[in-house]
Amino acid sequence: MIGTTEVHSWFIPTTLQKDEALSSWLIRAALDSGCDPLSLTGVLWPKWRIWSVDVDRGLSSEHLRTLATTTKIDESQFDSATLRNFLIKYNLDNGTLDSWYLVLGTRNRKHRGGWQYCPKCLSEDGVAYFRLHWRFAWHTGCIKHNQRLYDQCPHCHNAIQPRRLEAPDQVMTCCSICKKNLLEVNECFMNCHALAFQKVFGQFLEQGYATYQDKLISLNDWLTVIKLFLQFIRKVLAGSINGKGWAFLEQLKIQMPHSEFISNGLVVSQLPVIERERLFSCIYQLLIIPLEKFIETAQSLNMNRSSFWDKRNQLPAILRPIEEQLGSVYRNYPPKRALVDTLKPKSKEAVIRKFLRLKRKLG
Repeated sequence: MIGTTEVHSWFIPTTLQKDEALSSWLIRAALDSGCDPLSLTGVLWPKWRIWSVDVDRGLSSEHLRTLATTTKIDESQFDSATLRNFLIKYNLDNGTLDSWYLVLGTRNRKHRGGWQYCPKCLSEDGVAYFRLHWRFAWHTGCIKHNQRLYDQCPHCHNAIQPRRLEAPDQVMTCCSICKKNLLEVNECFMNCHALAFQKVFGQFLEQGYATYQDKLISLNDWLTVIKLFLQFIRKVLAGSINGKGWAFLEQLKIQMPHSEFISNGLVVSQLPVIERERLFSCIYQLLIIPLEKFIETAQSLNMNRSSFWDKRNQLPAILRPIEEQLGSVYRNYPPKRALVDTLKPKSKEAVIRKFLRLKRKLG
C-alpha cells in the first residue's frame, strides 16, 4: 500500500515525446530538474523503489495517479508510454508479447540489458529520448536509417543504463558509466533479412492478423510458428556442423550465422542485439520457403518431426502437413550402460554455453 503522505505539485517542463518510454521521460524530467532520477522518484514515491522494477511495463493506478497529480500531466499520456498501453492498442492478451519484451536483468538500479538505441535517431532529436519500441526483442535495427541498434556503450561496452545518469550528465546521450558520448559509433548497416522480419512483425501487429504460406492465420499462430522455427535454428546451432539440421539449411540456401556464433541457451529477450539479428535473419529465410520445398528437402535427408521439434511441442494447423508427411521414425537407442561409463567430460561447446550464461548472470 502507498502511504497517504500529501504530495505537492510542481511544474516539470519536460514534454512526453511521441513513442517515448515512461522510464525515459522520468529520467529526462529528473535531469531537467537538476537532479538524478533516484532523487526525483524518491520525492514522487517515497516508499517505492521504482528503479528496482521495470517501470515501462506499466504503473499501478495508485502510482499513476500520484505521478499525474504531481506533474499536472494527464494519466493517459503516461499510460501510453508503457507496454500495457501497447497491448491495449493492438488488442493483445497480457502474455502474448511477454517473451518478446527485453529483460533488464535488474539488481537495484543496475541492469545487464534491456535497452538499445539508434544513434542517428538520438542525434536528430531536438531533445534525445528513448523509444518504447526499442524495448521489444524483434527490433534489432532502425528502419528509418537502416542501422543496427546498439545495446552497449561504444566506449566502455557496458549495458545502456540511463537510469543511473546524474544531474551533471544533463542528456540521455551520455553513458552513465564512462560518461562518454553514445553517439560516437561506427555505422553498422542492418541485415536485410532481419530488417524484413522486423517490418512484417510490425505490419502483422498493425493488422491484427498474419499471413504465412499465402494463408491468413491468427497472430498467436504466427508467433507460434516463429517460436518453433527459432527452436529449430538454435537446436542446429548447438549441434554438430555435420548433422542433418545443417545439411537441411544448406540445401535451402539459408544464410546461417558465422561458425563462431554459439547458441548460449538464453531466451530471446536476454540475447544481445547482434545475436537476435542473426537468429531473426534465419527465421525470415525459413518463413519464405514454400512448405512443399520444406517437406521435400527434409524427406531427402530422411528427417522426421523430431529432427525439428520436441514431441511435446504442439504444431499449429498451418504446420500440420510437416507432421503428417514426415511422421515419426523409430530409433534404435543403444542399451543403457552403467553410470560410471556415462560420466564423460562435457563437450567444448557445452562448457562455453554454460560459461556464457554464468558470465551474464554475474554481470
